[in-house]
Amino acid sequence: MKANENVSVLENTMKRRGKIHTNKWDKYLDDYDNYVKEYKRHYENSQNGDEISLSLYPYMRAKWENLKELIIKGYDRKCLTKKQVKRVIKINMKIVKACF
Repeated sequence: MKANENVSVLENTMKRRGKIHTNKWDKYLDDYDNYVKEYKRHYENSQNGDEISLSLYPYMRAKWENLKELIIKGYDRKCLTKKQVKRVIKINMKIVKACF
């Protein structure tokens, strides 16, 4: 009976870890989405000659590189769910549409 209880506890623990892990990636994707919105706004302003938006580009580029590498590592390690991968693609399409 104790062996069954131990297995049950282990299964519940693994489910909770998976949920926490998924929530962590959801937060990263929220950050990435917010970044894209901010980038798009500054991109449009810089096209209109806003010097402040132009000066923010190096910072935003570095932030984008960090987030991109984090998401790529998560994808390579198979940490992202199918729903999260679709969300990454949707977010990336926002950048493509804004720049063209």
